[in-house]
Amino acid sequence: MALPITTPVMSIDEFIAFALHSDHAGQNFEFINGEIIEKMPSSSENSGIAFNIGFEVRLYCRENNLPCYISTGDGAYRVGDNILAPDFAYKPTPLTSSYPDPTPPVWVVEVISPTDKPADIRKKRQRYLEAGILLWEFYPDEREMDVYAASQPPVTYRSADNIPVGVLEGLRIEMERLFR
Repeated sequence: MALPITTPVMSIDEFIAFALHSDHAGQNFEFINGEIIEKMPSSSENSGIAFNIGFEVRLYCRENNLPCYISTGDGAYRVGDNILAPDFAYKPTPLTSSYPDPTPPVWVVEVISPTDKPADIRKKRQRYLEAGILLWEFYPDEREMDVYAASQPPVTYRSADNIPVGVLEGLRIEMERLFR
């Protein structure tokens, strides 16, 4: 039996025009596998976790004189033929005012909310891994985090763990500090 070939709902250029249209001001969308996914607002706790990761990274980069370009929540990146807006993103190259940023980050964090759909989480994970982007999926309610690095099995960390950041040699983040 032949499987039907699915075609994207729209092209990436059509999506960019859609996302930038004035009717969608104040909304945050992602474009995954040709489909539009509206990114829902998160809790203040989840937002605080992404901010705390950025704080730790910014301090480390400043102390070690490393380039440090960080965005949170609303920052959108082109990753292949997808546009993703991670809760936290780091890259060693400058951010841009273009939508979406054409240079994807090297590390992202997705703080998983109860409203996040498992299928959407898997789709985003696959896009990040295919692009070779380090992914942390943070589950605040469980105080656990799954780390995905290309060509490596996932690793789960818990609240007492000290997590190595593979893209910033020497940086380790105490998971418990992310809740403070």
